[in-house]
Amino acid sequence: MTLNLCTWCGQQFSGYRVGKPACNGCKPKAKREYDRLRVRAYRIRKGVVNVGVGKGGANTKCSSDSQFKTGIRYFKRRRGKLRTERRYCEVCGTDLRNARIGMWAVHHRDHNRKNNVDTNFQLLCKRCHQLEHNCQNNLPKVQRPSSNGVGNSVPEARNILAVTG
Repeated sequence: MTLNLCTWCGQQFSGYRVGKPACNGCKPKAKREYDRLRVRAYRIRKGVVNVGVGKGGANTKCSSDSQFKTGIRYFKRRRGKLRTERRYCEVCGTDLRNARIGMWAVHHRDHNRKNNVDTNFQLLCKRCHQLEHNCQNNLPKVQRPSSNGVGNSVPEARNILAVTG
């Protein structure tokens, strides 16, 4: 057996490797690289890929990105980190560190879901978020009991009360 020099880590190893020599520790990395280059060469031969385009990892963040539409993906990735960074409700000061997922929300200050920049995010507890969106106005209107019993909105309740009372 001959001693070869690994092209990945520079260590000597015994044995013979076809192509670029790699030790047993670097063999999986070398195989992945070899397969990647082989597939790329095949795609270039078949005209499937443009040479020099790259993997697409150099895209910029937010609206200058060619694949950016609403930024909802950035918002979803960012909201979990935002809770650990800010920790408290920005309106009432409730500690949200150990709160369940439904007990806190990241709110858009300008109410525009497409404006996903960090300065537009506001960490709120569930109560403050519902007050911010006036959710109490969406509840069905129930007439309160009048001074003489039940109000006129529920006539059958008056009959029930008369029978039981």
